[in-house]
Amino acid sequence: MRVVTLDSWRKARAVVTGGVWGSSKNRLLDWTVGETIVVLVALGGVVTGDVSGPRHKAGLTAWDNDLYEWTVPLAEVTLVEGVAGQRLNAGVRTLLRRSYGEQMYFRVLLHGVKLGGEPEARIRELLQDPASAGQSENTQ
Repeated sequence: MRVVTLDSWRKARAVVTGGVWGSSKNRLLDWTVGETIVVLVALGGVVTGDVSGPRHKAGLTAWDNDLYEWTVPLAEVTLVEGVAGQRLNAGVRTLLRRSYGEQMYFRVLLHGVKLGGEPEARIRELLQDPASAGQSENTQ
């Protein structure tokens, strides 16, 4: 599992619609098929998906006309917004801060560091909590 961030709903909806995560840097080298990606959208929601194929150089123009050379396809993309999305977003952020400390928390998000052990297990619990997922919609 990896946790990354986006600063706007417009960008998050592009991920949901396109079924792809993109990066201008080749930070996707060790992302593997089947990994869960959790995208924290500003402070207001969460997008989740599973890596469904290998990374590739796409030259994809997205998100404010920026070039995102490297992409990874996603399947089972789900969007959680509204109050449920806000709670889930805050819960994941709090858990990461407690698990890694403030300085590492930012690095985990910036680089999409692979999680494991207790932090991953606790985030999976948050994702499955019916109270947090009350307003989710499965888009693919």
